[in-house]
Amino acid sequence: MLTAPDWALGSQYLRTNAPELIPFIDKYGACTLQPEAPQKYFGTLLTGIISQQLPPEVSLAMVKKLEAAVGTPITPQAIAAASDEDLCACGIMQQKVNYLKGFAEAVLSGKVTMDKFDSMTDSEITKQLTQIKGLGQWTAEMFLLLALCRTDIAPTADFIFQKRVKEIFNLSAMPKRKQILELTEHWRPWRSLAVWYLWQEK
Repeated sequence: MLTAPDWALGSQYLRTNAPELIPFIDKYGACTLQPEAPQKYFGTLLTGIISQQLPPEVSLAMVKKLEAAVGTPITPQAIAAASDEDLCACGIMQQKVNYLKGFAEAVLSGKVTMDKFDSMTDSEITKQLTQIKGLGQWTAEMFLLLALCRTDIAPTADFIFQKRVKEIFNLSAMPKRKQILELTEHWRPWRSLAVWYLWQEK
Protein backbone atom coordinates (compact mmCIF):
# COMPACT_ATOMS: atom_id res chain seq x y z
CA MET A 1 0.00 0.00 0.00
CA LEU A 2 1.35 3.39 -0.99
CA THR A 3 1.72 6.11 1.60
CA ALA A 4 0.78 9.72 0.93
CA PRO A 5 3.54 12.19 0.07
CA ASP A 6 4.59 14.71 2.70
CA TRP A 7 2.00 17.27 1.65
CA ALA A 8 3.03 19.57 4.52
CA LEU A 9 6.53 19.77 3.06
CA GLY A 10 4.99 20.54 -0.32
CA SER A 11 2.82 23.29 1.14
CA GLN A 12 5.88 24.91 2.68
CA TYR A 13 7.70 24.70 -0.64
CA LEU A 14 4.80 26.38 -2.46
CA ARG A 15 4.60 29.11 0.18
CA THR A 16 8.24 29.92 -0.48
CA ASN A 17 8.30 29.55 -4.25
CA ALA A 18 4.75 30.34 -5.40
CA PRO A 19 3.37 33.30 -3.43
CA GLU A 20 0.32 33.43 -5.73
CA LEU A 21 -0.83 30.19 -4.07
CA ILE A 22 -0.52 31.37 -0.46
CA PRO A 23 -4.17 32.55 -0.23
CA PHE A 24 -5.34 29.08 -1.29
CA ILE A 25 -3.01 27.32 1.16
CA ASP A 26 -4.15 29.57 4.00
CA LYS A 27 -7.81 29.06 3.12
CA TYR A 28 -7.85 25.29 2.63
CA GLY A 29 -5.16 24.05 5.01
CA ALA A 30 -3.67 20.57 4.89
CA CYS A 31 -4.10 18.47 1.76
CA THR A 32 -6.19 15.36 2.41
CA LEU A 33 -5.34 13.33 -0.70
CA GLN A 34 -4.55 9.68 0.04
CA PRO A 35 -3.42 7.05 -2.51
CA GLU A 36 -5.85 4.31 -3.49
CA ALA A 37 -5.37 0.64 -2.74
CA PRO A 38 -3.93 -1.18 -5.79
CA GLN A 39 -6.97 -3.46 -6.07
CA LYS A 40 -9.04 -0.37 -6.89
CA TYR A 41 -6.88 0.81 -9.81
CA PHE A 42 -8.78 -1.10 -12.47
CA GLY A 43 -12.17 0.10 -11.26
CA THR A 44 -10.98 3.69 -11.05
CA LEU A 45 -9.69 3.69 -14.63
CA LEU A 46 -12.75 1.83 -15.86
CA THR A 47 -14.92 4.51 -14.25
CA GLY A 48 -12.85 7.08 -16.13
CA ILE A 49 -13.80 5.42 -19.42
CA ILE A 50 -17.49 5.19 -18.53
CA SER A 51 -17.75 8.77 -17.28
CA GLN A 52 -16.40 10.50 -20.38
CA GLN A 53 -18.84 13.09 -21.75
CA LEU A 54 -21.48 12.13 -19.17
CA PRO A 55 -22.88 13.98 -16.14
CA PRO A 56 -21.37 12.59 -12.91
CA GLU A 57 -24.70 11.32 -11.60
CA VAL A 58 -25.34 9.36 -14.81
CA SER A 59 -21.92 7.70 -14.86
CA LEU A 60 -22.16 6.92 -11.13
CA ALA A 61 -25.47 5.14 -11.69
CA MET A 62 -23.90 3.09 -14.49
CA VAL A 63 -20.96 2.09 -12.32
CA LYS A 64 -23.29 1.00 -9.51
CA LYS A 65 -25.28 -1.14 -11.95
CA LEU A 66 -22.03 -2.59 -13.25
CA GLU A 67 -20.87 -3.44 -9.73
CA ALA A 68 -24.19 -5.16 -9.07
CA ALA A 69 -23.77 -7.16 -12.27
CA VAL A 70 -20.11 -8.24 -12.02
CA GLY A 71 -19.19 -7.73 -8.36
CA THR A 72 -17.01 -5.30 -6.44
CA PRO A 73 -14.23 -4.42 -6.71
CA ILE A 74 -14.63 -4.66 -10.48
CA THR A 75 -11.87 -6.84 -11.92
CA PRO A 76 -10.54 -7.29 -15.47
CA GLN A 77 -11.48 -10.97 -15.24
CA ALA A 78 -15.11 -10.04 -14.52
CA ILE A 79 -15.29 -7.57 -17.41
CA ALA A 80 -13.67 -10.03 -19.82
CA ALA A 81 -16.13 -12.76 -18.80
CA ALA A 82 -19.25 -10.56 -19.04
CA SER A 83 -21.21 -10.51 -22.28
CA ASP A 84 -21.66 -7.31 -24.26
CA GLU A 85 -25.38 -7.60 -23.59
CA ASP A 86 -24.85 -7.69 -19.82
CA LEU A 87 -22.62 -4.62 -19.94
CA CYS A 88 -24.97 -2.71 -22.24
CA ALA A 89 -27.81 -3.55 -19.84
CA CYS A 90 -26.02 -1.34 -17.29
CA GLY A 91 -26.66 1.61 -19.61
CA ILE A 92 -23.19 1.62 -21.15
CA MET A 93 -23.10 2.31 -24.89
CA GLN A 94 -21.58 -0.33 -27.17
CA GLN A 95 -18.51 1.74 -28.05
CA LYS A 96 -17.60 2.09 -24.38
CA VAL A 97 -18.30 -1.60 -23.82
CA ASN A 98 -15.68 -2.26 -26.50
CA TYR A 99 -13.28 0.07 -24.67
CA LEU A 100 -13.90 -1.69 -21.34
CA LYS A 101 -13.31 -5.09 -22.91
CA GLY A 102 -10.14 -3.85 -24.59
CA PHE A 103 -8.85 -2.41 -21.32
CA ALA A 104 -9.57 -5.64 -19.44
CA GLU A 105 -7.80 -7.67 -22.10
CA ALA A 106 -4.79 -5.32 -21.99
CA VAL A 107 -4.47 -5.84 -18.23
CA LEU A 108 -4.90 -9.61 -18.45
CA SER A 109 -2.35 -9.90 -21.27
CA GLY A 110 0.23 -7.78 -19.45
CA LYS A 111 0.07 -4.90 -21.91
CA VAL A 112 -0.95 -2.72 -18.96
CA THR A 113 1.00 -3.68 -15.84
CA MET A 114 -1.02 -2.22 -12.98
CA ASP A 115 0.80 -4.45 -10.50
CA LYS A 116 3.99 -2.52 -11.31
CA PHE A 117 2.55 1.02 -11.31
CA ASP A 118 4.00 1.80 -7.89
CA SER A 119 7.54 1.44 -9.24
CA MET A 120 6.94 3.04 -12.67
CA THR A 121 7.47 6.67 -13.65
CA ASP A 122 4.62 9.02 -14.48
CA SER A 123 5.53 8.97 -18.17
CA GLU A 124 5.74 5.16 -18.27
CA ILE A 125 2.27 4.83 -16.76
CA THR A 126 0.84 7.49 -19.05
CA LYS A 127 2.31 5.76 -22.10
CA GLN A 128 0.76 2.44 -21.09
CA LEU A 129 -2.66 3.89 -20.38
CA THR A 130 -3.00 6.17 -23.39
CA GLN A 131 -2.35 3.30 -25.80
CA ILE A 132 -5.74 1.91 -24.70
CA LYS A 133 -8.79 3.17 -26.58
CA GLY A 134 -10.96 5.18 -24.21
CA LEU A 135 -8.08 6.16 -21.92
CA GLY A 136 -6.74 9.57 -22.88
CA GLN A 137 -4.26 12.04 -21.43
CA TRP A 138 -6.82 13.61 -19.07
CA THR A 139 -7.86 10.26 -17.57
CA ALA A 140 -4.23 9.20 -17.15
CA GLU A 141 -3.33 12.45 -15.40
CA MET A 142 -6.35 12.27 -13.10
CA PHE A 143 -5.34 8.73 -12.16
CA LEU A 144 -1.75 9.71 -11.46
CA LEU A 145 -2.82 12.64 -9.32
CA LEU A 146 -5.85 11.28 -7.46
CA ALA A 147 -5.24 7.52 -7.26
CA LEU A 148 -1.44 7.32 -7.09
CA CYS A 149 -0.86 10.74 -5.46
CA ARG A 150 2.07 11.52 -7.73
CA THR A 151 3.36 14.93 -6.69
CA ASP A 152 4.10 16.71 -9.96
CA ILE A 153 1.07 16.31 -12.24
CA ALA A 154 -0.33 19.29 -14.15
CA PRO A 155 -3.60 18.16 -15.79
CA THR A 156 -3.49 20.72 -18.56
CA ALA A 157 -6.69 19.44 -20.22
CA ASP A 158 -8.74 19.96 -17.06
CA PHE A 159 -11.12 22.90 -17.48
CA ILE A 160 -11.19 23.93 -13.81
CA PHE A 161 -7.40 23.93 -13.62
CA GLN A 162 -7.18 25.95 -16.84
CA LYS A 163 -9.67 28.45 -15.44
CA ARG A 164 -7.77 28.87 -12.16
CA VAL A 165 -4.45 29.37 -13.98
CA LYS A 166 -6.09 32.01 -16.16
CA GLU A 167 -7.39 33.81 -13.07
CA ILE A 168 -4.28 33.79 -10.89
CA PHE A 169 -1.96 34.83 -13.72
CA ASN A 170 -4.45 37.41 -15.10
CA LEU A 171 -4.47 35.95 -18.60
CA SER A 172 -6.73 37.32 -21.33
CA ALA A 173 -7.62 33.86 -22.69
CA MET A 174 -7.76 30.28 -21.47
CA PRO A 175 -4.20 28.92 -21.47
CA LYS A 176 -3.05 25.99 -23.59
CA ARG A 177 -0.86 23.13 -22.41
CA LYS A 178 2.50 24.71 -23.26
CA GLN A 179 1.63 27.99 -21.56
CA ILE A 180 0.33 26.24 -18.43
CA LEU A 181 3.52 24.20 -18.09
CA GLU A 182 5.65 27.31 -18.51
CA LEU A 183 3.63 29.37 -16.03
CA THR A 184 3.65 26.64 -13.39
CA GLU A 185 7.28 25.58 -13.77
CA HIS A 186 8.13 27.16 -10.41
CA TRP A 187 5.50 24.96 -8.71
CA ARG A 188 7.56 21.85 -9.48
CA PRO A 189 7.96 19.29 -7.97
CA TRP A 190 4.64 19.95 -6.20
CA ARG A 191 2.28 20.83 -9.04
CA SER A 192 -0.22 18.16 -7.97
CA LEU A 193 -0.55 19.86 -4.61
CA ALA A 194 -1.03 23.23 -6.27
CA VAL A 195 -3.75 21.72 -8.45
CA TRP A 196 -5.49 20.28 -5.39
CA TYR A 197 -5.57 23.72 -3.75
CA LEU A 198 -6.92 25.34 -6.91
CA TRP A 199 -9.62 22.68 -7.21
CA GLN A 200 -10.91 23.52 -3.72
CA GLU A 201 -11.95 26.99 -4.84
CA LYS A 202 -15.61 26.99 -5.88
